Amino acid sequence: MRAREFIRQAGVDSVPVDLDRYLGVIKAKCMVVDDLDDEEAGQTTMIAGRHCLFINGRHSRERQRFTIVHEVAHIVLNLPSLHQQKIGVPSLYSYARRPQEEILCDVFAAECLLPSTFFTRDVNRLPMGFESIEGLAARYEASLTSTGSRFALVQEDPCAFVLAESGIVRYVSFSKLMREWGCWMKTGAQLPRESAAGRLRAGQVVDGPLEVEAGLWLDDQRRGGPVLLEEARLLPRWDQVLSLLWFETASEFGNGWSEEVEDDPYGVKELDGYLPWPSKKRRR
Repeated sequence: MRAREFIRQAGVDSVPVDLDRYLGVIKAKCMVVDDLDDEEAGQTTMIAGRHCLFINGRHSRERQRFTIVHEVAHIVLNLPSLHQQKIGVPSLYSYARRPQEEILCDVFAAECLLPSTFFTRDVNRLPMGFESIEGLAARYEASLTSTGSRFALVQEDPCAFVLAESGIVRYVSFSKLMREWGCWMKTGAQLPRESAAGRLRAGQVVDGPLEVEAGLWLDDQRRGGPVLLEEARLLPRWDQVLSLLWFETASEFGNGWSEEVEDDPYGVKELDGYLPWPSKKRRR
């Protein structure tokens, strides 16, 4: 909510967001420089009572943009920067040891880079799949991780976005239906070897969505349910794998794990409020 109020203050009216609008609200100055170490994303310091951000010019545009809004978040939320004024790339992109302050700034930054007013509208126009996430990331000039996380969060259909690092599930973003139906997966768990993400990390070629048993990802109570579709991308530099998981139709998901009920003698299925048609999401 703080991020959305800040977006309104900045008068954001188009995407990709002009970050100068955010810097203007807090009266901060941002400079892209080339004299920072490769592993240093940026620095923030006070000069003459003004916040000054120094961003690594050798990094990609989407990384520079994330660094800027992450530091803006520290200033707006008045949260101490635990990287001692120096923003290291591992501290921004590693999920193994992120303190709470940094996670909160990530959430703020993701909302600022991918404002829900625009992003939800764009997601609703696209089919399910990683190609949609990649297209949105390019449109909003944001990372695949931030885009994928919010893609799942605003989805109408049941899906989840998973980030695994060093073979361990570190972060999961669920759609509303996934949360409502109690469909969870635990962080800290081992990356399933037979999943698309596990196979990619092992060096195998995985082309397009892969059908996997729901029990690979979900808790033991879900084993034997309908299959999941999974599409993954490998980020080798950080030893990270990103996965998008979804059920092809909401009705398949909702009914696959329903409690057993007595058969209707007339053969009419009990209404559950979910229509099996039409699904706007197509299997790729």
